[in-house]
Order: sequence, then structure tokens, then C-alpha cells
Amino acid sequence: MEIFVYRGEWGLPSIDYECSRLLAYLKFSGAKVTVNFNGNPFSSPNGMLPYMIADGKKIAGYGRIVEHLVAAGIGPPTATARAENVADESSQHATQINGYMQYVQENLHPYFMYMLWGDPKNVDTTRTVYAKRIPIPFNFYCPRKYVLRTNDITQSLVGFSLEDSIEFHDVAEFQHNAKTCLNWVAARLEESRWFTGDRPTEVDALLYGYLSVLLKLTLPNNVLQNHIRQCPKLMQFVDRTTATYFAKEGFNSFTASGHAGNGQQKGTSTGSPNDTSSSSSASGGERSEKSGNDTTFHTGQQQDPDDGPKERRKRYIVSGLVATLPSDRSHGDFLHYDDPGDYDDDDN
Repeated sequence: MEIFVYRGEWGLPSIDYECSRLLAYLKFSGAKVTVNFNGNPFSSPNGMLPYMIADGKKIAGYGRIVEHLVAAGIGPPTATARAENVADESSQHATQINGYMQYVQENLHPYFMYMLWGDPKNVDTTRTVYAKRIPIPFNFYCPRKYVLRTNDITQSLVGFSLEDSIEFHDVAEFQHNAKTCLNWVAARLEESRWFTGDRPTEVDALLYGYLSVLLKLTLPNNVLQNHIRQCPKLMQFVDRTTATYFAKEGFNSFTASGHAGNGQQKGTSTGSPNDTSSSSSASGGERSEKSGNDTTFHTGQQQDPDDGPKERRKRYIVSGLVATLPSDRSHGDFLHYDDPGDYDDDDN
């Protein structure tokens, strides 16, 4: 199995909340999965990262990837059950975890997406961050996927389009729900190292995906970043998870050795129980990292098997055609994408 994700920045393993969430899930699980940090969203079935190649098939979206991993017996711990009643307590704990994740997603996700992809003050900054991680010419329109998703969220939940004048962008309820959710999470972390106790679970992977991006991404209008900085436990959670599980995968283009665009990643100097041994391939540019939990993370110029010269030429032609086609959606100059309808993946 091979996972394709966006490479990180600001010392994080990925710039994308869903990619970081999946990476945390894999680390917490101790999974033996190859991770490609130079994924191209145009190669993904839904035009977004992360996606996975397993058994010769491509699987896109966190939810569907996790379904496949669970079927293969890969997943973080879900229970702290006593030996005499393991089955019942495990089932109850799994139900609680699902409830926690649903609450976080319902209350934090809408404003999170609006801040990054809907707020006129922020969208250009976010788009630039993603464009730097996507090959030309796909970086011109792949980020538009996130704008379309955010537009669907605002239209369905509060009734305005991102094309509407800014005075109609009524996100007060979004913001209130998000802050309330963060306060609730901070209170939970006051009592324990991880959200449900002394071991990380899928809830912690979800929280790391959101909180790491909110804390580290500098935006002109980052209300939630300011809120997180007033909650020391949330900041400690992000820093502890990054240092413990992603000391080698964390990337910063300003401190990385060599050229930032050469595909290599430089880990932070923070100590970690997942200290890895690295070896450079004879072809150069590729480095594999194997952590203490036997999870294999590959960095470098790995390519999608479907990304040969002929396929790349074909994509360049297709991308030019797509960029010039008019859209029949009522989103103004938004580009239209064929989408498999996996918007509900985040609910898994």
C-alpha cells in the first residue's frame, strides 16, 4: 500500500488537514505503509489528496482509505478495556470515539473550511500554499476543488455563496461553534495527555489534522489561531504530537537542506521515540525512513505508477482543455469538476 499526500511546511508533515489526519492515524496504528510526500492531486480519483494505491486500485479520501485500512486490520487503539470485559468496553469506547469525531467535525469543520477557502482575506494565501505543492499546470486549478467544497458548505448550512458580497458572508454561528468546540477539546486535554486517556486514538488524529494547520498556517485573518494560542493545552497537543511522531517527516522549506523544490524532506532535531534510520538511494533524491513502530515513510521523487511520460503529456493537454471550458454550474467563474460525490468522506 502506498499513500500520496501533500508535503508539509512549518515543521509539519503536511500542509493539508486531511493528509495530516491520515498520517497521524497511520503513526498511531503502527502501520507498515509507504507514504509519498510528493503526491499530485491530479492523479487522484477525486482530484484531491490524500489517496492510496492498494491492490492495483486507487482509493481517494480519508474516509474510504480508512475503511480499506480497517478491513486490513490497521487502526489505532479504540479501547482501554479491562480483560474480563474487553468486547463490551471496546464496543462502547468505539461508539464514544465516533461521537466525539462527529461533534468536532460538525462544529469545527465549517468555519475551518471557510477561513481557509472562503474568507476573501485568506483564500489567496491558502491557494498559494497549496499551489507550491502541486506541479504546473495543475496548481492553477486543483486548489479550486476546495473552494467548491467550501461553497457547497456555506450554501447548504447558512445560505450564501462565496461569490456573494462580503457583507452577506454571515459566519458568526460558524465561528461561535468552532470556538466552543476548541474550548471543549482544551478542557478534555486538561485531564489527560490524549483526548480519551493515555493513548492516542482516531479522535487525536482528527484533532491533529485541524489544530496543526490552524496553529501553524499564517493567514491575514486567522481568528481560530488566536483562540488556540490562548489555550496552552491545544498548543502543547500539536507540538507534542509533531515532536513524538513526526520528528523526521516535519518539513520547513526555509531550513531544509538543498533546494526546497527538490522533493527531499529534512526532519526536525527534536528527539522522538520514533527516531529513524535513513538511507539515500543510488538514484538520488529518494530517502526512506523507518520508524520505531516499523511504519515506512518514503520521501523524495517517487512517482505515481500512472505518471509516465505519455500520461503526463496527456494530462497537460487535458488540463488546457479543462481550463478553457465554460462551467454550467451557478458558481460564476468556478471551474466545474466531475466528482464521485465523496463529500461525506470526512464523516467517517
